[in-house]
Amino acid sequence: MPASNKEITRYHYIVLFLWLALTLLMAMYFITNRLALFDPNNKLLGKEGSDIIQSVREITALKNLGLSNTIIHFTNDSCSCTKYSEDHKAAIDEKAKLDGFTVINIDLPSELLTIIPSTPSILIMDDAEDLLYFGPYSAGLACSKSNGYVEVVLKNYSKGYNSNLILSDVKGCYCGI
Repeated sequence: MPASNKEITRYHYIVLFLWLALTLLMAMYFITNRLALFDPNNKLLGKEGSDIIQSVREITALKNLGLSNTIIHFTNDSCSCTKYSEDHKAAIDEKAKLDGFTVINIDLPSELLTIIPSTPSILIMDDAEDLLYFGPYSAGLACSKSNGYVEVVLKNYSKGYNSNLILSDVKGCYCGI
């Protein structure tokens, strides 16, 4: 039986280094390709809360509804990112209902021209139907609770603060409309 070579040579280190470097480069490539801007066409640039609420009210399902203390989820079933945000959305809904918010779900077809730049996204209005928050649930690949903006907005509102926050310059798992 031939003797095995148990000696690690310089060649082995070079191969290992090249393998690690290529693996890291490929991982970075795939991760950055999945990250998308929430508002790539600057639909929200220069917009105020009242502009967004007025545009949202033009959506047929929301016409003639009182939107006091309301959370509106905007999703698109054909968007693969929607499935990643389902757990986060459920946690938001649970907390919001305990705080007296009404929750509305709107499925936006990709061809609908609205002020909504991407899905999944969320609009939160206070008791005076003023904007508390509009934007994505969170940032990053998974849109998880750990990097969520909505929880902070709701917590601050329960303490009497209205953030009137429109978040558009963020990257994550979003599908443009």
